[in-house]
Amino acid sequence: MKNRLAMTFLALVTLLFASCSSLGRFNPGYDSFEHGLTLFNQGRFDAAVPYFEDATHANPQFGQAYFYLGRAYISQSKWRAAIQPLRTAFRLSPREAQQEIMDLILDATFAAAKVASRIRSIISC
Repeated sequence: MKNRLAMTFLALVTLLFASCSSLGRFNPGYDSFEHGLTLFNQGRFDAAVPYFEDATHANPQFGQAYFYLGRAYISQSKWRAAIQPLRTAFRLSPREAQQEIMDLILDATFAAAKVASRIRSIISC
C-alpha cells in the first residue's frame, strides 16, 4: 500500500511538471510574449517589439501582447505606432483594465499630435 501511494504521488508530480512545461504550446504566442516581456523589463524596448508582434500574429486575441507592444512603442516615443496596438488591447481587455489603456491611448494621441505640430512649424519656417 505504501509503495502504491508513493507511485501515485510520483505520477502526479510528473504529470504536473509535464503540463506546466507545455503551457506555452497551448497558448499560441506565449513564448514570444514571455521573451518580449523579459526584454521590456530590462528596458530593451526596441528589442522587445518583434517578440510582441510575433505573439500578436500567433494569437490575435492576446490582449496583453498588444498592450505591451503599445507600451514598448510609447517607451521609444513612437507615439503613432503605439495607438493601434493599444486600441486592440482596449477592445480585448476586461473592463477593469480599460481605463489604464484608454489613458495610454490618449497620451499617445496627444504626443503624436504635438510632434506633428512641431514638425509642421519647423517646415513652414
